[in-house]
Amino acid sequence: MLRSDLRRQLLKVVGAFFLAAGLPIAPALSATRPSAGARRTLAAFLDALLPRDAVSASASDLRVDAQLWALARLDRRFERLLVLGCQWLDLTGTVRFADLAASDQDKVVEWMSTSDWNQIPRRFYELVRQTAVETYYSNPAAWNGLSIKAPPQPSGYPPPWQ
Repeated sequence: MLRSDLRRQLLKVVGAFFLAAGLPIAPALSATRPSAGARRTLAAFLDALLPRDAVSASASDLRVDAQLWALARLDRRFERLLVLGCQWLDLTGTVRFADLAASDQDKVVEWMSTSDWNQIPRRFYELVRQTAVETYYSNPAAWNGLSIKAPPQPSGYPPPWQ
């Protein structure tokens, strides 16, 4: 067989496998626009990372999720990571991630933080966490529980007696 014939045959076999298994390959490979479910999942994931407490708002309260989706529109790779990461999160339990109990969400997030860096769960965890934390703390409303009232730059930290 020619090389292109082998490739064609391999694609047929792989495609037949996914069809027989009933897995939706087209949405997983081509979907990059966030659905309402993906938006809800990302908000729940961010709230697991940056939850509301007695003095500060949660990530979704400060609309960090909307800001991440806006950033994702500027970079298709980041957008694809968000979409695929949210799809993965929704497959981790018997219900969607946003509908899991907070303790179960925390277990999933904890596992993601120690998983293989070269797989989507860890990449999603690291990149989204870093971007979310930067976005969250750039909002003055997130500073309520902190002892600072403004960023220390450009004048630096004030001495403790001031």
